[in-house]
Amino acid sequence: MERSKHSERRWRPPSLFIMLAAIMLIASQAPLAGLANEDCAACHEEVSDAFARTSHGIYLDGTPRAEHSCESCHGPGEAHAEEMDPALIINPAKIDGFNEQETCFNCHSGHEFDGWDFSGHKNGDVTCASCHTVHADAGHSMKKEGPELCYTCHAEVRGQMLMPSHHPVIEGKMECNDCHNPHGGMAEKVMFDDSRELCFSCHAEKEGPFVFEHDPVNEDCMICHTPHGSVANSLLKANEPALCLNCHSMHFHATVTGDPDEFTVPNNSDRNGVSTLDGWKKGFLTNCTSCHTAIHGTDMPSQSISGQGGALTR
Repeated sequence: MERSKHSERRWRPPSLFIMLAAIMLIASQAPLAGLANEDCAACHEEVSDAFARTSHGIYLDGTPRAEHSCESCHGPGEAHAEEMDPALIINPAKIDGFNEQETCFNCHSGHEFDGWDFSGHKNGDVTCASCHTVHADAGHSMKKEGPELCYTCHAEVRGQMLMPSHHPVIEGKMECNDCHNPHGGMAEKVMFDDSRELCFSCHAEKEGPFVFEHDPVNEDCMICHTPHGSVANSLLKANEPALCLNCHSMHFHATVTGDPDEFTVPNNSDRNGVSTLDGWKKGFLTNCTSCHTAIHGTDMPSQSISGQGGALTR
C-alpha cells in the first residue's frame, strides 16, 4: 500500500509569529501578578473599608486595578502575606530606607514639587508622612490643622506669633502657607517669592514707585520688619527711635539743652507753655514717624528746608 504524501510530512515547529501570538493570547487571559486588593483586605479590613473615603480612594474610584492597587504604594506584598512580617512590605509612615518621597512622587509630579530636593524640609529629613496621613478621610490628610502642624517643629515661630504685634495667623485670617511653600521653592526660607515682592502681594500701597523713596523699602522689608511677631509696633525689629538711629543720626536739636522758662509761640498761643532742660531731647527722641509719616515713600515734597523735599514728612 502506498503511503499518502500527507502522511510523509514531518512535524515542523510553528513560526515565530505564531508563537508570539499564542503567548500574547495566554498572557491576556492570565490573572494579574501580585496580590489583589481583596487579599490585603483579608488582614487589613479596617484600612480597606476606610480607603474609599480617603482622597486617594475618591480620586481612584473606578480605575482598573492594574493601574492602581495597594501594591502601587506599598510595593510587592506576596512575601509579606506569606511570612506575615511587617519588614517585608513598604510602610510609608515608617519609611526608613524605602525613600518615601520617590514613592509619592510617582503620582505627585506637578511643578509645585520641583523645588523639593533643595528645600529645607527635605534637607531636614522631613518626609511626606511627617505631615500627611495617607489613609485619613478626604479633607483631613494633614496630621494637624492650620499652623499647629508647622508649630510642631517651628516652636520659635509660635512664640513670635504670640507677641503683641504679629501677622493675624492665630486669628485665623492667614496661614503659614500663604507665604511659605512647604514643598520647596527657589526663594529663601521656601517663600513663594523674595521677601520684598511677597510683602507687596498684600501691602501693594507700600511698593511705589515714589518720587521720594526710602532706600530700605527698595532693598528688603526685613531690614526694618520681622515677619512673624515683635514687641514693637507694626512688626518692627525695634521701637522708635532706636530702629531709625541704626541708619540715621539724631537731629542736632536732641543735643541742645532746653530752657526751663515760660515761652510764647507766635501766632499760636494755644501752644504756649513751660519748657524743661530736656525739652529738646523729648521732642526729637520720640517716634520719628510722628513727623516722618510717609516712611515708605511719598510723591509729595516735605515742608522742611533741611530735608530738601525728601524728608518723607507727607
